[in-house]
Amino acid sequence: MALVVQGMKTAVTGTTAEAVGTGLARLGQSPVVLGGDELDLIEVMERGGSLGLIHIGPAEPKAMHAYADQARDLGLEFSADPGDLEGEEAVEFLTGAKFLVTSEHRYHLLQATTGLADDEILERVRVRVTTLDQDGVEIAGHDMDRVRVPFARAREIIDPAGGVEAFTAGLLAGLGWGMSLRRASEVGSQLTALALESVGPQGYSVNPVEFVNRLEQSYGPAAAAEASAYLLPD
Repeated sequence: MALVVQGMKTAVTGTTAEAVGTGLARLGQSPVVLGGDELDLIEVMERGGSLGLIHIGPAEPKAMHAYADQARDLGLEFSADPGDLEGEEAVEFLTGAKFLVTSEHRYHLLQATTGLADDEILERVRVRVTTLDQDGVEIAGHDMDRVRVPFARAREIIDPAGGVEAFTAGLLAGLGWGMSLRRASEVGSQLTALALESVGPQGYSVNPVEFVNRLEQSYGPAAAAEASAYLLPD
């Protein structure tokens, strides 16, 4: 089952949109990076074509709710990062999301301010993808076994800035390629390693051949082979 529609673009919004969009572009994708004044998704699609997924990142609450409301009304699949939203405002925002993407710290804050247990949150979103720093990624959702993806092998961690955005970019790229959540999370984790090995939030670069080789070192030949079909098509 495809998680998003292959061949359709991914849109990214919020204060992290530029960094996430840069990561997607470095993996060969052409994301739609929406500025704070581009709130009408119908106009966005009339201008640039249909969207397979919209990732709604942290921003002004009014803008976040505007995107989520439109996605629900238009039947668009969306990924939600609630950022600093708390309580009922956060619940309203994330309800109906296909993916809830947060760090472990943010997820615990979300549970504390909403009073919702993990199962109750998963009644409102389809899949939760939670980064666990050096412990990797946890994936949980409806009708699926809970999955732990180990963190990718990193050579030397130089600067933690940009790691969150790099993971989101890699995850969205993998989903856009039609990968499973596990595989997409492996791509996200490997891109995170590149970001942590570089100075500055967008100081990393992606050499497709090296990236595939590092995926093999971290996750084995099957992961590398699957990614190479998109990164090294020739």
